[in-house]
Amino acid sequence: MSAQMKVLLISPTVAGYIGGTETVVSQLSQRLKDSVALTVLSAVPPGGEVLIDTRGYELLTLPFLGRDSRANRVLSKLLMTSRFKIESFSFFRSLRRSGIDLTRFDVIATFYEADALLLHKQYPSLRKRFRHLLPGVSMRGFFRRVPAEDVVFFGYRAAPRAKRKWGVDVQSLPLGVDDQFFPAAPRAYPREKRLVFVGRLDQSKHVDWLAGFFAGSGLAQKGYRLDIIGDGPLFSSLQAACGPDSGIRLLGRQRADQVAAILHDAFLLLHPTDLESFGLTILEGMAAGLPVITHALDSVTIWAGKHPRYAAHLDATSWLQEIVRFEERDYWEQVSADNLAFARGLTWDRIAKQVLNILQDKKTVEV
Repeated sequence: MSAQMKVLLISPTVAGYIGGTETVVSQLSQRLKDSVALTVLSAVPPGGEVLIDTRGYELLTLPFLGRDSRANRVLSKLLMTSRFKIESFSFFRSLRRSGIDLTRFDVIATFYEADALLLHKQYPSLRKRFRHLLPGVSMRGFFRRVPAEDVVFFGYRAAPRAKRKWGVDVQSLPLGVDDQFFPAAPRAYPREKRLVFVGRLDQSKHVDWLAGFFAGSGLAQKGYRLDIIGDGPLFSSLQAACGPDSGIRLLGRQRADQVAAILHDAFLLLHPTDLESFGLTILEGMAAGLPVITHALDSVTIWAGKHPRYAAHLDATSWLQEIVRFEERDYWEQVSADNLAFARGLTWDRIAKQVLNILQDKKTVEV
């Protein structure tokens, strides 16, 4: 191709959140920007702070009702629908009013299924340009409206489910980890027993359970500390519950480099989730040379195997046993080394090349 391919990535929350889908978009952006003429379409982030590195490509932002906004919560209750759907509807309403010309892009990619459906419905003349790089599909009738050949899944859990439920074959891509999460040298046994949670502060991640577990475990009296990184609907209640003497710090939203720095000094990554599309937080923890304790979800075990340690679901005794076991230095060092070696096989550079081939194939179809 003589002219550089013009690519648009649509991800409403990427400018304000890092984690899960937003990490996928931010990592791909950094690796695609030198190969294509890249534009990222996102939303005005809470507080106006953009948390991604936008050097080398165009970032466009629109106002919208984010999933954690008060207006979104009210509408979600009135309409009895998810905040994610309201978020997408609000974002695409702003897009229609913005005057942004989507016809100037050769390929347009989405990363949420609600975004994929709205793009398909509202811009029918451009459908041959669409690619949908999704964590999975849950909406009934999705594949009646969006061709399966235009969809790629990140992670390995969604494709078997789509085949079983809807009889469609969908390509899958693995996870990836940013090089900055790898330590400069093999990890030494930490001097401080600092536990870390990274993720969205909502019910599905059970961060409220984690804070309560830590408070009642006696770990703080043994010198342990818990750092909670992230934002979401539970932030205010956690802030009220976690006083200065609790041993818990709420660090809010952080850039990826800040998260990496915290993980490099940590003792364990704790991730008591019920919902995990990519498992990126778990992979990033392993890349930092951290032992990880989580729940045995299919979406995690299918790629991570035996590398995390799996505590019984929300069982305080089981979680405490797994944590205390790592006080044995040799055990901690062996798990750290195994996790680090495993994570080195999963890099974003390799995955970005696969994504670029997928986008170029779409452009070739158009040409």
